[in-house]
Order: sequence, then C-alpha cells, then structure tokens
Amino acid sequence: MAGQAGLAVLNVLATLVGVGMMIPGLIPEKDEHEPVVRIAAGLSSDESDTTSGNQPGVVLYDIMGRTVGSVGGKKQAIKDGSFIDIKVPFAKGVGTKPAEYISVANGGDDALCIAYIAITQPDGTNKAWYGDIAKACGADWYHSLLKTGDDDYQPSCIWIDRNRSNGLRFQGLGLHFNDFAATEERAAQLNENRDLMCNAAPRFRMYEDFNDKDYIPFFNPPLNLEPKTLTDGDPGAVMDKSRWTMPKEGPHVNKALIDQGPSRRKIRRQSNGPAMFGEASNSSVVIISTSPNHSARELCESETSRGFDFVSSTENLFCDMEPKKLWPVCNDTTKSACFDMVSSTMKPGKGLRGRDSASGQIPPAKHYTKTVHWN
Repeated sequence: MAGQAGLAVLNVLATLVGVGMMIPGLIPEKDEHEPVVRIAAGLSSDESDTTSGNQPGVVLYDIMGRTVGSVGGKKQAIKDGSFIDIKVPFAKGVGTKPAEYISVANGGDDALCIAYIAITQPDGTNKAWYGDIAKACGADWYHSLLKTGDDDYQPSCIWIDRNRSNGLRFQGLGLHFNDFAATEERAAQLNENRDLMCNAAPRFRMYEDFNDKDYIPFFNPPLNLEPKTLTDGDPGAVMDKSRWTMPKEGPHVNKALIDQGPSRRKIRRQSNGPAMFGEASNSSVVIISTSPNHSARELCESETSRGFDFVSSTENLFCDMEPKKLWPVCNDTTKSACFDMVSSTMKPGKGLRGRDSASGQIPPAKHYTKTVHWN
C-alpha cells in the first residue's frame, strides 16, 4: 500500500465515500520537462454507442492561481474507452512550478463523458480524480465499461458539452487535485459533509458557461490540511467565500464563476433528438448490461443521468431514459408489460389498450435499431 500511496484517489460511490487505488497503468508517464494530463473517456463496447468526444482544453494553475501552462481544445476526438495524454508546456516565465489546480473545457460540439483525469508532474508525483466525484455533486453522468484496479471498479463518466445538446448542462469543470488524496479519515469527512466537496468552488465545480480561456477560483490563503489524515483542519475556512479568489482583473477573469453553482440551469429531460452517443438517436439503441456495477434503477432514479435506454440483467429491470420510467424484464413469471431481452421490445400489458393491469400505465412502444451488450 505504501508504495502506491501516490496513486491513491478518492472514489465516491452513490451515497458513500470510499477509498480506491489508481493502478499504475491509468497514470500518464512522466515527462521531465512538462506536466502530462490524461483525460479518459468512459468505455462502451461499440463505436456507435460512444462516450467519446472532442479533446478538451486544459489549463493548469499553481497554488496561488497563477497559470502554469495551457493547451487549447481541439475537434480531434478521444476514442471511446480510450484516453489522451496532453503534455502541457510551462508558460513563459513561470519556471517549473507544480500544478495544483486544473480546468477542463470541452473542445467542440461533440459531447465528452469523462471517467477520470490524472496528472503526472515532471518530478514524477501524480494525482488522479474519478468522475464519480462530479456525479455525486450533481453532474450529468452515465455508466461506462471502463475498469480500474484489482477489483475491476467501474467509475461513472460525467458529461461536458460545448453546445449543451440533449439537456446536457455543463461546458467544463475546475478542480484542486491536492484536495482529493485518499485516506480513510478524508473519506469519512467528505461523506459526512458533502458541502466540503461539492459546494466549495475552488475545490471542485462544474461550470455551465465556460471555455478554456476562463480562469477558475483558488483558495487564498491556501488551505492547511492535517498532515497525516489529509482532512480539513478548519472546515469553515473551506466554505469561507472571502478566501475564494480569482486572479487580478483581465479579459478572462469572470468573477461570476465563483457563484456559479452546479444546479443553476434547470434539469431537462433528454430528448430523442441528436444523440450524445454516435450517430444514432437516443431512442434507437438499448444497452443490456450483465455487470452488477450497472444499475438501471440508479439511472432511472437519478435526475442527472443522461444516455441510452438501459437494461440491467442482474436487477431484471429496464430503464426508459426519456421519462425515467422503470419496467420489469420479462421472465417465466412476468410475461406482459415488460421488456423482452430476446426481441429488445416492450410487451404490452393485459389491460385495456395494452395497459399494465397493475399500474394502469401503457408500456412504451420501443423499436430499437441496435441492441448493445455490455459484459
């Protein structure tokens, strides 16, 4: 465990905060001359049901919010289930200051679902952050097949999208890597007080109106974490907005970003218009997963999940994602008003006009052009 301490990263699992390990293969290799940032897209199993998207713009900042280096966004895509390592040249005159803060903004109109972000400094130190943290803080999210660690943990991915299509709300994010080192004490503290993780703008925030030219806030003076537990010694200081500081006035200093919270934009149901995944419309593809980590119930009961209709074979549940409605999967005892995994269709109920005799609701007509199996 000690030898991998630098790879530790905080996981947020639904309502629990736990400690997880980033395996070495998920950390970018060291470059002796500049920091390397890895952005990973959530994994799906086919090119047309993709969580891939445009390469985002990345900006790194030091402990006092000064720009360390930046790389603009590009229309070049990060392949589905893959990653891109972005070398960030040091800005002129800054020397080799270690980066502590990072902003990530979508590089085009092709939405990207980020499973994790990792950084390796020129001295070899590294840190990482999972999309589950943003999911727990109200970001738009979806399941992925990406597996990490010895236990094949599958982090959720979170959406950023420049044109905010299909109800996606956020164009980018900012975070302070150093605040997400994992210890049991740190996990317990953030689980007990989610405001310390989700509502402290310099620590982490999703941004609705954001590009790679915008600065992000930082803590001034810097926070003092307890040396052994890495917990906040003074939680009040974290939430003290007088310490949330933007750089001095300039063309890209938007002080409104300090107060721009993750839930200002109304959450809308996703439409059946242009898909977030590949070329197909959201209603034309259904994903059937055998993974116990993938819950159809969780997708349907979450206001912020976005993506294809989804079946969990372990739960025997089907989530119709547009209205966020759960239906049972057909089996030997349930033969009507259920999802048939053989034909990938909904069977009508036995009531009047095909209504479900138990709920009185009419099962939706589903005609998928493609069924994708996640194993």
